[in-house]
Amino acid sequence: MAIIEVTIRYPNAGSGIKEYAEERANKLVRQFPRVESVRVVIDKQRQLYEADFIVQTRGQTAVGAKELSDNLRSVIDTAAARAEKQLRKTIKKRVTAPRRKKTPKDNVAATK
Repeated sequence: MAIIEVTIRYPNAGSGIKEYAEERANKLVRQFPRVESVRVVIDKQRQLYEADFIVQTRGQTAVGAKELSDNLRSVIDTAAARAEKQLRKTIKKRVTAPRRKKTPKDNVAATK
């Protein structure tokens, strides 16, 4: 089971914002079974909302996505979509990366 942590850094957050962010994080966990943890940080800077999605997968570094906008729900949606896009890209790289062929030098080093 993945750990989902939602942090809201301003006092006047709407009633369902935390639940909405958790729902979007759960969607990422369902789509990518290798996800270990998702951190969502929601902040307000002057008139703009900021959402950060930090997704940690097994055996990889964290994938982060940040978004700024004046609409809170669209910020959460866009940041989650960016994190999803980055996860798909890293998975594709991992699956389609060419294997290094062994050279005769590698075989000699392995036998010593």
